[in-house]
Amino acid sequence: MTSSLRERRRQVLRDEILTASQMLIAERGYAAMSMDDLASRVGVSKPTLYSQFSTKEELVVAMATQVMERLFSVVDDDGETGRSALDRLTDLLRTSIQVQLDQRFTAMQLWMPEIVHMLKAHQEPLDQICKMDAAVIDLVHRAISDGEIDPQLDPPSVVRIFYALFMSPNMGRLSLTGTPSPEMMPNDVATFFRRGLEPR
Repeated sequence: MTSSLRERRRQVLRDEILTASQMLIAERGYAAMSMDDLASRVGVSKPTLYSQFSTKEELVVAMATQVMERLFSVVDDDGETGRSALDRLTDLLRTSIQVQLDQRFTAMQLWMPEIVHMLKAHQEPLDQICKMDAAVIDLVHRAISDGEIDPQLDPPSVVRIFYALFMSPNMGRLSLTGTPSPEMMPNDVATFFRRGLEPR
């Protein structure tokens, strides 16, 4: 009983550290985030932080893997819920935007050259990226076969547009239009994506 309580506490602390690291990276960027700042943000000593993650790289890889696992869980149901391929693809897009807005997580940070280099060096996140990309590609092809997406559209273009919209919370930050509504943006982007794919 004691060991399971200890394990639960350790997992809660690990999750707090990962959440705080996402916030710090969103605020300052990967290069400017320090382990000192992170320990201070979480309210733990550096030795406690290092007992969870021995390096900044290990921490960022764990954070990226956790984010991708959360997002992939939206699409990884193999159609058991009866949702169509386009429904699942749209849900993934909507959820990814909501996660970014709720957690102030920046999807672009995952694709920064230094983070991509780190992720490529670790099998688990690399597998997650490949698995998610394969699922998106498969859903696009299934939606075309099922008549949900205009068959005249180029599948690789549809996939690239999906990823561009996936990053949409981080685009146009310097625009004078103001900040988009976190309550409306996920549905607006999903609707925009879906309408653009309708058969003509």
